[in-house]
Amino acid sequence: MKNYETGVSSKVYASVLVAVIITAGIFVVATNFPGGGIIPTTTTPTTGLGARAALYLNSMRDNVVYYWMCNSSFVNVDLSDYYDSVHPGAFVDGLYMTQNDTGGEINVLFSPYSSDVVGKGVLTENEWNSVSGALIDDGIGQMETASSPPDDWPHSWPVDFYMLACFNDNTFFYVGFTGSDGYVFIQNGTWAGSAHDAGGPYPVTWDVGFWLNEGGHFDAPLQLLYTTITNAVSYPE
Repeated sequence: MKNYETGVSSKVYASVLVAVIITAGIFVVATNFPGGGIIPTTTTPTTGLGARAALYLNSMRDNVVYYWMCNSSFVNVDLSDYYDSVHPGAFVDGLYMTQNDTGGEINVLFSPYSSDVVGKGVLTENEWNSVSGALIDDGIGQMETASSPPDDWPHSWPVDFYMLACFNDNTFFYVGFTGSDGYVFIQNGTWAGSAHDAGGPYPVTWDVGFWLNEGGHFDAPLQLLYTTITNAVSYPE
């Protein structure tokens, strides 16, 4: 397995700074994550940290350059097991998803990386929106702030799921999930605007991280993501 460097610091701090500003009847949520941006909404914002993260991510949907995934049970075990069943010996090192005018494209990177074995698949706009909506709205958006979070990420092994959403303003949003303890870790930062040879982005800075209770909200979204990837991408022959 190729070990892709994520750049996550060994220590994170779980303090949360949230300001709620009411102007002309419109509620505006300002947080120090992700990107330090201000997230407007015409409805009363919910109190959950996950809901506020989902508001931010939805506001950035048109700014996604690509989603990058690696170093997790989802990629290296679940997807590898599927592709090994159709092509014995296949092992998935990582994958990235890019958006386009008609939907999106999935690129699955197989080991050995040096052989440049890449499986490609396309998604319709409905499929792209369904997957991203499930992860953001049905997953992260439903999670509550962890009341007694750990000090370190990852707190336990294995990391079941990890994804970097890279945006065209050189910011990113990181999400990691460890099913053994039920925590989701979210963090934002900046990236160099380019990918290294292995396909992943070059992180430049990392901001304060936050913890959510997963609460089973990733079960259906990750199953949908798995089904979407395996239906769209065949092993390259």
